[in-house]
Amino acid sequence: MSNSFSILASQKIGLESKESYVVVRRQTAFLRILGEEPKWELMTATADEDHGRILVCTDRMRLVEAALRLGLELNTRPTVKSDWKSREYVSIAEIILGASESEEDFHKENDRVFRRFFEIFDSLPKLSERTTAERENLYEELAIGDDGGEVYLSDGVWLSKDGSLNDRGR
Repeated sequence: MSNSFSILASQKIGLESKESYVVVRRQTAFLRILGEEPKWELMTATADEDHGRILVCTDRMRLVEAALRLGLELNTRPTVKSDWKSREYVSIAEIILGASESEEDFHKENDRVFRRFFEIFDSLPKLSERTTAERENLYEELAIGDDGGEVYLSDGVWLSKDGSLNDRGR
């Protein structure tokens, strides 16, 4: 699958941000970028664009897993948060334009990060198609700390250390 994407200005109502962008591939929104120069937050998208031509990614578990894995690769300590409509999303990283950084270098680095996100997303099988051992390995990769607590995946679904999925609802 192609990892080509576009970054479009978003006119989504309800986003409390001076600047709002959406990272889109084939009319599907995967990520949002909110903030204002020189600092933005990169996160998973939770909703369609208001005009209806760009729909949010429906494979929430793969979206969340790819976001968490990207954050771990970037060493940004990704976190699960809720938007103003109580929809959960992953805050992946801050994007900061350094005072001495050129616009060209800034865009190249962000392009590399977005491409990596899609490489991760495309490489992931659906969670329901994985064996228990694969889900246990996923838990070990995503778990932060040694407390054995569950790892949030998406839409109220949590992954346990034993590889079981627990749907707690939204």
